[in-house]
Amino acid sequence: MNFRSILSFIFVLLALSFALSSCGGGSGGAQSNGKSGNVGSIKAIVTGSRSFNPNISHGFITKYKVTITSDDMETPVEAVFEGTAESGVIEGVPEGENRKIKVEAINSNETKIREGDVAGVEVRSDEVTEAEIKMESVPVFANLADGNAIPNTRFKAIIFSEPGDAVSIEDAYDGSTLPLLDVSTTSIDIQPDASTGIANVSPPLLPAGEHKFTVKNVRTGRLSEVTVHLTDGTKLKPAPLFSASSTAPMRLGGAFVQPNSQMVTSY
Repeated sequence: MNFRSILSFIFVLLALSFALSSCGGGSGGAQSNGKSGNVGSIKAIVTGSRSFNPNISHGFITKYKVTITSDDMETPVEAVFEGTAESGVIEGVPEGENRKIKVEAINSNETKIREGDVAGVEVRSDEVTEAEIKMESVPVFANLADGNAIPNTRFKAIIFSEPGDAVSIEDAYDGSTLPLLDVSTTSIDIQPDASTGIANVSPPLLPAGEHKFTVKNVRTGRLSEVTVHLTDGTKLKPAPLFSASSTAPMRLGGAFVQPNSQMVTSY
């Protein structure tokens, strides 16, 4: 093989190598389906959004918070629009299927009082997709906030919710969760007033310590929570420690704890 033939053979090999590398470069783009960076918009239309009693601070909606998520989205898309609006357009939503939209109605106290969600929304690049979200009432504590310290002798709960649906309260304390009884009605089902949406709940005397109270709409399951610290307003001292098998008589004036009762601890 002469020198010219060798050069020709090398040239052919180089040309083939270049052609193969050019064809292989398209595989990475095929994995992304050409969708990386492509976004569309969602027009969130809220229905049933009007608060039952917008004339009080707890019932006045100042804004709507929208959160859009999906299994194939790395981060949620969030937006806010005015509480007087009936819809809002959220831009910059990655295109794709099964987008989940959650809308929260926030009052002037920065508390969520209505909520709605919808799933399975498809977003297409450079298009606006309409999605209707039905809003439902979220019961809230009108007189309690996280971190409040309240004597247990003065504790009561004021609930704001939409009339027509019963609500219930659960008390999580010391590892257990129990329904909270309203001693004024001897019931765990609470009915907000038909004209104001307010319900006053008078619970029994509760042990001092940290309590997480959850108020829930019995029909829809919509709920809100608050954690407060109840102090010992009765000023009772805890019972002295003694063996359950002890036969020694208790000292006159000492505290007595009945079996299966919960001791109140002073703070």
